Amino acid sequence: MLTVFDMDGIFIEERSSWKVIHKKFGIDNSDLVDLYLKGKISDEEFLNEDIKRWRENGIKKQDIVKALEEIPLTPGTEECIKYCSRKGKTAIISGGIDLLAKRIAKFGIDYVFANGIEFRGDTPWKGILRVPIKRKDIVLKSLMEEIGVEKKEVVVIGDTKYDICMFKMAGTRIGFNARDELADEVDFIVEKRDLKELIKIFENY
Repeated sequence: MLTVFDMDGIFIEERSSWKVIHKKFGIDNSDLVDLYLKGKISDEEFLNEDIKRWRENGIKKQDIVKALEEIPLTPGTEECIKYCSRKGKTAIISGGIDLLAKRIAKFGIDYVFANGIEFRGDTPWKGILRVPIKRKDIVLKSLMEEIGVEKKEVVVIGDTKYDICMFKMAGTRIGFNARDELADEVDFIVEKRDLKELIKIFENY
């Protein structure tokens, strides 16, 4: 079995770890979000412009690391990951920040795919694109081929429309505190903000 988690909105309440940094330091990127959603800028351009604004506001590496370390994790994070690790392989596939993903992975995640930040000294310089927000399925497909699992052996936990492409590749699909648009895309919905609820689903299913 391979259990795949989106990260933002699952392991943290905020649906974007990038937005955590923006909020923390009072930076508005709503114009960039609009351009990206309209397809006028690419994933890489989106990351680079976000990071450029951090740089222009004097944000340093230690500021970013501290902000990500301080984010409260969803209740049940450690228990859920350890449970899933006993059942098979686990992965995070997220458009979020890899520094946060690596923090969470210490509980037992086998594979981490998330976007990164290239620093020059202590200065955030540009983005490292590993997971296109709208095409997470590309990453999942590659991982499935690498470890040799079939669709029926894959469980995906997501929370937004950007996870639908991964749901289509999974035998079991779980929406965690999901948006309404996912209602017809998942097998189970968890409304309580506690990852131990996933354990109940696995045990009953």
